[in-house]
Amino acid sequence: MQALTSFFKRKILRIDRDRWNYQYDKGLWDGLKGLDELARFSVIVGYIKFLKPGQPEILEIGCGEGFLQQRLQTQNYGRFVAFDISDSAIKNAQAQADEKCTYLVADMDKYAPAGQFDMIVFNESIYYSKHPLKTLQRFATYLKANGLLIVTINDHKHSDALWQSIKDGFELMDEATTVTTKSTCVCKVLLPKGAKS
Repeated sequence: MQALTSFFKRKILRIDRDRWNYQYDKGLWDGLKGLDELARFSVIVGYIKFLKPGQPEILEIGCGEGFLQQRLQTQNYGRFVAFDISDSAIKNAQAQADEKCTYLVADMDKYAPAGQFDMIVFNESIYYSKHPLKTLQRFATYLKANGLLIVTINDHKHSDALWQSIKDGFELMDEATTVTTKSTCVCKVLLPKGAKS
């Protein structure tokens, strides 16, 4: 059984990373730079600037090529740590990074960040976790007092069930829905159950 597990980690997980790298290398995620993504990114940036003014410490999970950090601008954060499973995406993100940014290649189901954060952002990434609620709860332990999670999920046939499962572990502070010519996306600001805003 251990040999099978080892094979799975070496081959199947590698294929997954290779698939992401292939997609980024071929420009299949270039649409994230487009007008139809502006509304979603603007809502996230707005929440960060309104709820954590000054220079908050931010962790982004599943950051792709770093478009959120680029839209935030350096004066709107004190530290920005972000990771993605794709080496290619991180290479592109690092090319745009400033001295307050750290970009890493990592798997959200395994990564343990150093330090604590004012905001943790899952921008269209939580559905790639094997256990979304457990992943959110684990990362919530890396929030500072009064820290917040921002989670966005594109509207699709499984999104209601996913939001329902997340609801069990978090309190809703606010939400916004963006509708573009190509998609509908829900963005929620969440507090760990029992936390004070």
